[in-house]
Amino acid sequence: MEAFLEFLTNLGRRFNELPAVQKVAALGLLAGMGAAVVAMLFWAQAPDYQLLYANLSEKDAAAVVEELKTQNIPYELSNQGRNIRIPSNRVHEVRLDLASQGLPTGTEVGLELFEDTPLGMTEFVQKLNFQRALQGELVRTITSLSAVEHARVHLVLPKTDVFSKEKPRGKASVMVKLNAGQTLSETQVQGIVHLVSASVEGLQVGDVVVVDLQGNMLSGGKEVSEAALLTASNYKHKRRVEKELESSIVSMLEDALGPGRVIAKVAAEINFDKVERTEEIFDPDSQVIRSEQNTTEQVIGAAPPGGLAGVQSLTPGTGNQQATGTGSKRNNEKSTLNYEINKVVKHVQETTGEIQKLSVSVMVDGKMVGDPPEYQARSQEEMAKLLQLVRTAVGYDEVRGDQIQLENVQFDKSTRFLQSEEVVSAQKFELALKIAEYVIGAILLVLLVMRVLLPMVRWITTSVEVVEEIDEGPTPEEIQKQEEEKRMAQMAQENIEMRKSVEELVGRDPRYAASVIRKWMRERSAGA
Repeated sequence: MEAFLEFLTNLGRRFNELPAVQKVAALGLLAGMGAAVVAMLFWAQAPDYQLLYANLSEKDAAAVVEELKTQNIPYELSNQGRNIRIPSNRVHEVRLDLASQGLPTGTEVGLELFEDTPLGMTEFVQKLNFQRALQGELVRTITSLSAVEHARVHLVLPKTDVFSKEKPRGKASVMVKLNAGQTLSETQVQGIVHLVSASVEGLQVGDVVVVDLQGNMLSGGKEVSEAALLTASNYKHKRRVEKELESSIVSMLEDALGPGRVIAKVAAEINFDKVERTEEIFDPDSQVIRSEQNTTEQVIGAAPPGGLAGVQSLTPGTGNQQATGTGSKRNNEKSTLNYEINKVVKHVQETTGEIQKLSVSVMVDGKMVGDPPEYQARSQEEMAKLLQLVRTAVGYDEVRGDQIQLENVQFDKSTRFLQSEEVVSAQKFELALKIAEYVIGAILLVLLVMRVLLPMVRWITTSVEVVEEIDEGPTPEEIQKQEEEKRMAQMAQENIEMRKSVEELVGRDPRYAASVIRKWMRERSAGA
């Protein structure tokens, strides 16, 4: 305690000894250090804010902020009040609490519109609310896509009429606002179209129109866009096949020749025709007896009497006499053979996406040999081996007319070297900047400690000694020295004045001055 009191006493004495300007500077320095310490404390204790909700409507943002104020939860607003951030340790808790209260409700109402149905609601209002609820549910579903930021859906529900023979058809239009840097593929657009069509009774796929924020039609019209969807799918399949073949060629050759020494391009002709064929083939040479039937009939004995047949034989007086029977023998044989002919029935369905023709172009860089290294082209034997490897990798088929071109070309790597050098220099510059920041910070810290803090500590901790001033007169030696200095100064002043007088005399009358000088010289020579 005594040491601390002594420190304060010395500090007060030192401060009182300072001039007014230094006192102001010392107080400013002390205030700046205190402010820096306070700012660091606040920064260390400041909570880490994380996103609670983003892209809220003004109504939802106001409701959420009001609830946060009620619970005394600190928050931050950004993106024109549409994004709300709160301390990270309470994000999940607050989300669950707000969800239990139905917040945020969203700009579009859904089927919850029918939770509180007032009595006496007319049929028109019920239909209107159902349309609003259906549109809101579709908006929520469409905005759940990662590429869609906001959506609007307008429905024209078909009206049923018991006296109409034709079934009414509905219509729908969808406007989507996409997130920055994202697009909807044809498959995703068709997914939205079929989603809306399947959600509304009596709505056909061709009656759904999808547009973006700039008014560009993504899908719609009377015709069904199945052909466009199929074309896009076929193109993607074609590009995927070409990319896979290119990748197989490059990866195989680069393992042998080195990275960056192979360039491969593949153009594939693919048949996407869907063919179904039914064939019945009969082979007449392969007859087989399927069944055989033999019938034999034999009659032995007298034949029955007979005569003329008809009415004449029965008329009296015709003279027809009854014939007597005679002995007879009769044989009757019958044979039936059934043959089966071999028949082959084929139902052929050819698969789509079959490769009809491949056109492959491959460029191979040469090699660097010698010291210093020089470019050397590859030999014909080596190129023939590489060509055979490429043919095997892509499944070369001469029958279908595949073409493969392999060339040895010297690659221009100057641009690549320049880019690599620029990247390396940029990385070095960034590293130098970071090192310079740290070095400058360290130098400033050392200067602050050595030039400010340590001298201040020494100045404060050094005790103040009060020395009484004694007024003593000068010593005899000092008095004699002062008198001698005065005499020498007086003689120098006299010499200066005499010189000026002589110069003025010479200037006024040079002849008289010359005669005086001659007289002085004669007197000096006579005296000598």
